[in-house]
Amino acid sequence: MNKYFKGKVLGYVGRFSLIHVLTYVIAGLIFMKLQNYGNVFSKSEGFANFRPLDSTIVRASALFQFLRGSFFALLLYPFYDTIIKNKHGWLMLFGLLWGLTFIGSVSATSGSIEGLIYTEIPLAEHLIGIPEVTVQMLAFSWLFFIWERKVDKNRNKTNEK
Repeated sequence: MNKYFKGKVLGYVGRFSLIHVLTYVIAGLIFMKLQNYGNVFSKSEGFANFRPLDSTIVRASALFQFLRGSFFALLLYPFYDTIIKNKHGWLMLFGLLWGLTFIGSVSATSGSIEGLIYTEIPLAEHLIGIPEVTVQMLAFSWLFFIWERKVDKNRNKTNEK
């Protein structure tokens, strides 16, 4: 693996993960307050197996998101040109991530197709996370796309010299 390729991939993964974590934390904090997650989680059977929001591991969740972001970045890297070089690539990225992480979840979690089928959680509780996930994924996709296009454009200028 040549030095240029390794630098390109590592930079891409770093940018992807950083923006993922920042948008995850900011959207999470905003919607935690707006939708009173503490109250919803404590009163709902659907969230009975969730840890309390003030537990140590939940407070450290942003650190785990660096791993998740890196994993997604590596999975999506083969589609780099399709996404970054397309005028509407940010929208493609949003649709792909939103669909796979929320609607396409393979576990029976709140808001997922599996959750709707296999749980007795009321529909209102399935819908509670949709605004947060949607806003976070939109912000992530747009910010990452803008930053990555600038990096790609600068990289191409450097290579032309």
